[in-house]
Amino acid sequence: MTEGRIVKPLAVFIVVVVVLLGGIVLLALADPGSSGPPDGQSIDGQSPPQYQPGAVDMASDPEDGKIQIDTDVGEKRILIDTGHDNQLSKPSLEPMTEAVFDSGHTIEYGSLEVSDAEDSLGQYDGILIIQPLTSYSPDERDALQEYTESGGRVAVLAEPSQARVSSGPEQTSTTVSFGADTLTQRYGVRVGAEQLYNIDDDSNDNNFKSIYASPSDGGELTTGVETITLDTAGYAAITADTDAETTFTAAAGTRTLDTRRTGTYPIVVRNDNMVFVADSTFITRSEVYDADNEVFVSNLIEFLLNGDASD
Repeated sequence: MTEGRIVKPLAVFIVVVVVLLGGIVLLALADPGSSGPPDGQSIDGQSPPQYQPGAVDMASDPEDGKIQIDTDVGEKRILIDTGHDNQLSKPSLEPMTEAVFDSGHTIEYGSLEVSDAEDSLGQYDGILIIQPLTSYSPDERDALQEYTESGGRVAVLAEPSQARVSSGPEQTSTTVSFGADTLTQRYGVRVGAEQLYNIDDDSNDNNFKSIYASPSDGGELTTGVETITLDTAGYAAITADTDAETTFTAAAGTRTLDTRRTGTYPIVVRNDNMVFVADSTFITRSEVYDADNEVFVSNLIEFLLNGDASD
Protein backbone atom coordinates (compact mmCIF):
# COMPACT_ATOMS: atom_id res chain seq x y z
CA MET A 1 0.00 0.00 0.00
CA THR A 2 2.82 2.39 0.84
CA GLU A 3 4.57 1.64 -2.44
CA GLY A 4 1.49 2.73 -4.44
CA ARG A 5 1.23 6.02 -2.60
CA ILE A 6 4.86 6.84 -3.53
CA VAL A 7 4.81 5.74 -7.18
CA LYS A 8 1.67 7.62 -8.18
CA PRO A 9 2.87 11.17 -7.16
CA LEU A 10 6.26 10.45 -8.74
CA ALA A 11 4.64 9.59 -12.03
CA VAL A 12 2.63 12.82 -11.93
CA PHE A 13 5.83 14.83 -11.25
CA ILE A 14 7.61 13.25 -14.24
CA VAL A 15 4.66 14.03 -16.52
CA VAL A 16 4.68 17.69 -15.41
CA VAL A 17 8.44 18.01 -16.08
CA VAL A 18 8.08 16.50 -19.56
CA VAL A 19 5.22 18.89 -20.40
CA LEU A 20 7.25 21.93 -19.25
CA LEU A 21 10.30 20.91 -21.27
CA GLY A 22 8.15 20.32 -24.30
CA GLY A 23 6.67 23.81 -23.97
CA ILE A 24 10.10 25.41 -23.81
CA VAL A 25 11.18 23.56 -26.98
CA LEU A 26 8.03 24.67 -28.80
CA LEU A 27 8.61 28.31 -27.80
CA ALA A 28 12.21 28.16 -29.03
CA LEU A 29 11.09 26.71 -32.36
CA ALA A 30 8.39 29.34 -32.74
CA ASP A 31 10.87 32.22 -32.08
CA PRO A 32 14.47 31.24 -32.92
CA GLY A 33 15.77 34.74 -32.02
CA SER A 34 14.64 34.39 -28.42
CA SER A 35 17.49 32.06 -27.50
CA GLY A 36 19.66 35.11 -26.53
CA PRO A 37 22.44 37.09 -28.20
CA PRO A 38 25.76 35.51 -29.16
CA ASP A 39 28.73 36.14 -26.90
CA GLY A 40 29.85 39.78 -26.88
CA GLN A 41 26.60 41.19 -28.32
CA SER A 42 24.93 44.02 -26.45
CA ILE A 43 21.99 43.26 -24.13
CA ASP A 44 19.85 46.33 -23.54
CA GLY A 45 20.15 47.63 -20.01
CA GLN A 46 22.98 45.26 -19.10
CA SER A 47 25.87 46.03 -21.45
CA PRO A 48 26.43 49.76 -22.15
CA PRO A 49 28.24 50.64 -25.39
CA GLN A 50 31.49 51.63 -23.61
CA TYR A 51 31.85 48.03 -22.37
CA GLN A 52 31.45 46.41 -25.77
CA PRO A 53 34.50 44.59 -27.19
CA GLY A 54 35.04 47.22 -29.88
CA ALA A 55 35.34 49.96 -27.27
CA VAL A 56 37.96 48.26 -25.10
CA ASP A 57 41.01 49.39 -27.08
CA MET A 58 41.56 53.14 -26.84
CA ALA A 59 42.72 55.01 -29.90
CA SER A 60 46.38 56.03 -29.74
CA ASP A 61 48.67 58.21 -31.77
CA PRO A 62 50.64 56.44 -34.50
CA GLU A 63 54.25 55.80 -33.55
CA ASP A 64 56.01 56.02 -36.86
CA GLY A 65 57.84 58.54 -39.01
CA LYS A 66 61.48 59.48 -39.32
CA ILE A 67 63.78 62.20 -38.05
CA GLN A 68 64.77 63.85 -41.31
CA ILE A 69 67.61 66.40 -41.32
CA ASP A 70 67.32 68.53 -44.47
CA THR A 71 69.90 71.28 -44.37
CA ASP A 72 72.63 72.05 -46.90
CA VAL A 73 75.04 73.98 -44.72
CA GLY A 74 78.17 71.82 -44.86
CA GLU A 75 79.42 69.78 -41.93
CA LYS A 76 78.27 71.22 -38.60
CA ARG A 77 78.82 70.37 -34.92
CA ILE A 78 76.38 70.23 -32.00
CA LEU A 79 77.32 69.98 -28.32
CA ILE A 80 74.98 68.31 -25.80
CA ASP A 81 75.79 69.75 -22.38
CA THR A 82 76.51 67.19 -19.65
CA GLY A 83 78.18 69.45 -17.10
CA HIS A 84 75.19 70.52 -15.00
CA ASP A 85 73.69 67.28 -13.68
CA ASN A 86 71.65 67.14 -16.86
CA GLN A 87 68.82 64.61 -16.76
CA LEU A 88 69.49 62.75 -19.98
CA SER A 89 70.22 59.24 -21.14
CA LYS A 90 72.44 58.71 -24.16
CA PRO A 91 70.56 55.55 -25.28
CA SER A 92 67.23 57.42 -25.12
CA LEU A 93 68.65 60.10 -27.45
CA GLU A 94 69.99 57.67 -30.06
CA PRO A 95 67.24 58.24 -32.67
CA MET A 96 68.16 61.94 -32.71
CA THR A 97 71.95 61.50 -32.60
CA GLU A 98 71.88 58.82 -35.30
CA ALA A 99 69.89 61.13 -37.58
CA VAL A 100 72.50 63.87 -37.09
CA PHE A 101 75.38 61.52 -37.94
CA ASP A 102 73.50 60.07 -40.93
CA SER A 103 73.08 63.57 -42.33
CA GLY A 104 76.85 64.16 -42.25
CA HIS A 105 77.11 66.23 -39.08
CA THR A 106 78.72 65.70 -35.69
CA ILE A 107 77.15 65.61 -32.25
CA GLU A 108 79.19 65.47 -29.03
CA TYR A 109 78.53 65.14 -25.29
CA GLY A 110 80.54 67.28 -22.89
CA SER A 111 80.85 70.29 -20.60
CA LEU A 112 80.86 73.87 -21.83
CA GLU A 113 84.53 74.40 -20.88
CA VAL A 114 84.28 78.15 -20.47
CA SER A 115 87.01 80.17 -18.79
CA ASP A 116 88.03 83.79 -18.61
CA ALA A 117 91.07 83.11 -20.78
CA GLU A 118 89.43 81.13 -23.55
CA ASP A 119 85.94 80.58 -24.88
CA SER A 120 85.73 77.21 -26.65
CA LEU A 121 82.05 77.44 -27.62
CA GLY A 122 82.82 78.90 -31.04
CA GLN A 123 83.81 75.47 -32.35
CA TYR A 124 80.15 74.44 -32.16
CA ASP A 125 77.28 75.66 -34.32
CA GLY A 126 74.60 74.66 -31.83
CA ILE A 127 74.33 73.70 -28.16
CA LEU A 128 71.58 71.49 -26.73
CA ILE A 129 70.87 71.81 -22.99
CA ILE A 130 68.54 69.18 -21.52
CA GLN A 131 67.03 69.57 -18.02
CA PRO A 132 70.05 70.78 -16.02
CA LEU A 133 69.62 70.51 -12.23
CA THR A 134 72.57 72.70 -11.26
CA SER A 135 72.92 76.36 -12.11
CA TYR A 136 75.21 78.01 -14.65
CA SER A 137 77.96 80.23 -13.36
CA PRO A 138 78.07 83.94 -14.28
CA ASP A 139 80.96 83.19 -16.65
CA GLU A 140 78.98 80.45 -18.35
CA ARG A 141 75.92 82.66 -18.70
CA ASP A 142 78.03 85.48 -20.16
CA ALA A 143 79.72 83.07 -22.60
CA LEU A 144 76.43 81.57 -23.79
CA GLN A 145 74.88 85.00 -24.30
CA GLU A 146 77.92 86.13 -26.27
CA TYR A 147 77.77 82.87 -28.22
CA THR A 148 74.15 83.42 -29.35
CA GLU A 149 74.81 87.08 -30.13
CA SER A 150 77.67 85.92 -32.39
CA GLY A 151 75.43 83.56 -34.37
CA GLY A 152 75.57 80.35 -32.37
CA ARG A 153 72.30 78.71 -31.46
CA VAL A 154 71.09 77.23 -28.19
CA ALA A 155 68.08 75.02 -27.40
CA VAL A 156 67.08 74.55 -23.75
CA LEU A 157 64.69 71.74 -22.75
CA ALA A 158 63.22 72.28 -19.29
CA GLU A 159 60.79 70.62 -16.88
CA PRO A 160 58.97 72.13 -13.89
CA SER A 161 59.84 71.18 -10.31
CA GLN A 162 58.86 67.60 -9.44
CA ALA A 163 59.04 65.32 -6.43
CA ARG A 164 61.44 62.41 -6.69
CA VAL A 165 61.12 59.40 -4.35
CA SER A 166 64.33 57.50 -3.61
CA SER A 167 64.41 53.70 -3.78
CA GLY A 168 65.34 51.42 -0.92
CA PRO A 169 63.85 50.47 2.44
CA GLU A 170 63.82 54.07 3.69
CA GLN A 171 62.21 56.04 0.89
CA THR A 172 62.68 59.78 0.95
CA SER A 173 61.13 62.46 -1.24
CA THR A 174 63.11 65.35 -2.68
CA THR A 175 62.16 68.12 -5.08
CA VAL A 176 63.99 68.19 -8.41
CA SER A 177 64.10 71.63 -10.01
CA PHE A 178 65.25 73.11 -13.31
CA GLY A 179 68.62 74.75 -12.69
CA ALA A 180 69.00 77.18 -15.58
CA ASP A 181 66.40 79.87 -14.90
CA THR A 182 69.19 82.41 -14.36
CA LEU A 183 70.42 81.55 -17.85
CA THR A 184 67.10 81.56 -19.72
CA GLN A 185 65.91 84.74 -17.98
CA ARG A 186 68.54 86.59 -20.03
CA TYR A 187 66.37 85.68 -23.03
CA GLY A 188 63.12 86.73 -21.34
CA VAL A 189 61.79 83.30 -20.35
CA ARG A 190 61.80 80.87 -17.44
CA VAL A 191 60.03 77.59 -16.67
CA GLY A 192 56.66 77.86 -14.95
CA ALA A 193 56.20 76.54 -11.42
CA GLU A 194 53.71 73.75 -12.20
CA GLN A 195 53.25 70.82 -14.54
CA LEU A 196 50.29 70.90 -16.93
CA TYR A 197 47.47 68.43 -17.56
CA ASN A 198 44.40 68.07 -19.77
CA ILE A 199 41.51 65.63 -19.21
CA ASP A 200 39.98 66.08 -22.68
CA ASP A 201 40.59 62.86 -24.66
CA ASP A 202 41.11 64.93 -27.81
CA SER A 203 43.81 67.01 -26.10
CA ASN A 204 45.99 64.32 -24.56
CA ASP A 205 47.78 61.15 -25.61
CA ASN A 206 45.84 58.58 -23.50
CA ASN A 207 47.17 60.16 -20.30
CA PHE A 208 45.95 63.39 -18.74
CA LYS A 209 49.57 64.48 -18.16
CA SER A 210 50.58 63.76 -21.79
CA ILE A 211 49.25 66.98 -23.25
CA TYR A 212 49.09 68.19 -26.83
CA ALA A 213 50.48 71.46 -28.15
CA SER A 214 50.10 73.05 -31.58
CA PRO A 215 51.93 75.77 -33.55
CA SER A 216 51.28 79.42 -32.76
CA ASP A 217 53.09 80.78 -35.83
CA GLY A 218 54.51 79.65 -39.13
CA GLY A 219 58.23 79.79 -38.36
CA GLU A 220 60.91 77.23 -39.21
CA LEU A 221 60.30 75.29 -36.01
CA THR A 222 56.68 74.53 -36.95
CA THR A 223 57.11 73.48 -40.59
CA GLY A 224 55.16 70.26 -41.21
CA VAL A 225 53.95 70.05 -37.59
CA GLU A 226 50.28 69.89 -36.58
CA THR A 227 50.54 68.46 -33.06
CA ILE A 228 53.27 67.52 -30.60
CA THR A 229 52.77 65.55 -27.40
CA LEU A 230 54.64 66.20 -24.15
CA ASP A 231 54.72 63.87 -21.13
CA THR A 232 56.04 66.21 -18.41
CA ALA A 233 55.17 69.60 -19.79
CA GLY A 234 55.47 72.77 -17.83
CA TYR A 235 54.92 76.16 -19.40
CA ALA A 236 57.11 79.07 -20.39
CA ALA A 237 56.74 82.22 -18.31
CA ILE A 238 57.67 85.08 -20.60
CA THR A 239 58.93 88.44 -19.38
CA ALA A 240 56.67 91.30 -20.47
CA ASP A 241 59.38 93.47 -22.04
CA THR A 242 61.16 90.94 -24.24
CA ASP A 243 61.56 89.84 -27.84
CA ALA A 244 60.70 86.23 -26.95
CA GLU A 245 57.83 84.86 -29.06
CA THR A 246 55.59 81.85 -28.50
CA THR A 247 56.01 79.13 -31.12
CA PHE A 248 53.82 76.34 -29.69
CA THR A 249 50.86 76.62 -27.28
CA ALA A 250 49.21 73.94 -25.14
CA ALA A 251 45.80 72.67 -26.29
CA ALA A 252 42.68 74.48 -25.10
CA GLY A 253 41.46 73.35 -21.68
CA THR A 254 44.95 72.68 -20.35
CA ARG A 255 45.32 73.37 -16.61
CA THR A 256 48.07 73.62 -14.02
CA LEU A 257 48.35 70.43 -11.99
CA ASP A 258 48.39 71.91 -8.47
CA THR A 259 46.24 75.04 -8.66
CA ARG A 260 43.94 73.82 -11.49
CA ARG A 261 44.19 77.12 -13.36
CA THR A 262 43.02 77.14 -16.96
CA GLY A 263 44.89 79.41 -19.34
CA THR A 264 46.78 79.82 -22.59
CA TYR A 265 50.15 78.25 -21.89
CA PRO A 266 53.24 78.79 -24.09
CA ILE A 267 55.20 75.55 -24.49
CA VAL A 268 57.90 76.50 -27.01
CA VAL A 269 59.39 80.00 -27.08
CA ARG A 270 62.04 81.49 -29.34
CA ASN A 271 64.15 84.57 -28.81
CA ASP A 272 66.38 85.02 -31.85
CA ASN A 273 69.08 82.31 -31.54
CA MET A 274 67.68 80.68 -28.38
CA VAL A 275 64.77 78.20 -28.25
CA PHE A 276 63.15 77.19 -24.97
CA VAL A 277 60.92 74.09 -24.68
CA ALA A 278 59.04 73.44 -21.42
CA ASP A 279 59.47 69.64 -21.65
CA SER A 280 62.36 67.24 -22.23
CA THR A 281 60.57 63.95 -22.98
CA PHE A 282 59.51 64.59 -26.58
CA ILE A 283 63.06 64.04 -27.87
CA THR A 284 63.57 60.61 -26.25
CA ARG A 285 63.31 57.23 -27.95
CA SER A 286 59.98 56.36 -26.27
CA GLU A 287 58.25 59.61 -27.31
CA VAL A 288 59.98 60.95 -30.41
CA TYR A 289 57.66 59.12 -32.83
CA ASP A 290 54.39 60.13 -31.13
CA ALA A 291 52.14 62.56 -33.04
CA ASP A 292 54.45 64.93 -35.01
CA ASN A 293 57.26 64.89 -32.46
CA GLU A 294 59.79 63.53 -34.96
CA VAL A 295 59.05 66.42 -37.33
CA PHE A 296 59.47 68.96 -34.54
CA VAL A 297 62.73 67.32 -33.46
CA SER A 298 63.94 67.46 -37.07
CA ASN A 299 63.14 71.19 -37.18
CA LEU A 300 64.83 71.80 -33.83
CA ILE A 301 68.02 70.03 -34.91
CA GLU A 302 68.05 71.97 -38.18
CA PHE A 303 67.68 75.17 -36.15
CA LEU A 304 70.85 74.25 -34.21
CA LEU A 305 72.78 73.19 -37.33
CA ASN A 306 72.03 76.51 -39.00
CA GLY A 307 73.96 78.37 -36.31
CA ASP A 308 77.40 79.86 -36.99
CA ALA A 309 79.47 81.30 -34.18
CA SER A 310 82.83 80.70 -35.85
CA ASP A 311 83.37 84.39 -36.48
